[in-house]
Amino acid sequence: MSRAPGGRRTQHAVMATANEWARIRELADEAGMEISRYIVHRSIMAEAVPAVVMRRAVRELLVLAKVEQERMEDLDLGDRWAALGDAVDAWLSREGDLDRLTDPGAAARWQAVSVSADPEGGPAPQP
Repeated sequence: MSRAPGGRRTQHAVMATANEWARIRELADEAGMEISRYIVHRSIMAEAVPAVVMRRAVRELLVLAKVEQERMEDLDLGDRWAALGDAVDAWLSREGDLDRLTDPGAAARWQAVSVSADPEGGPAPQP
């Protein structure tokens, strides 16, 4: 008799590199789930944000960035724009995997870097 709705759980195989498996294990631990349950859950759960919404959000962000870049260049602040971009790139590189940006601490880490690095409130380039 099946204990789970939809059938009895059976063993299946997943192919992953050692690094991928370590990341899966880390994420499962963070979620408080066994690895098997985590993989199934993540595989069949609905998208958090529909693709059409994500595309629109990215489009709007890129439009705003382009407007701001042109505005700063018109004010002869093109070097400042480049420095800010370098600072953001450096921060993203330090964050590593973009999945980490979804954790609640990412905003706090960004704010700590951007506030402490530049008295004008924006990030300063990191060496």
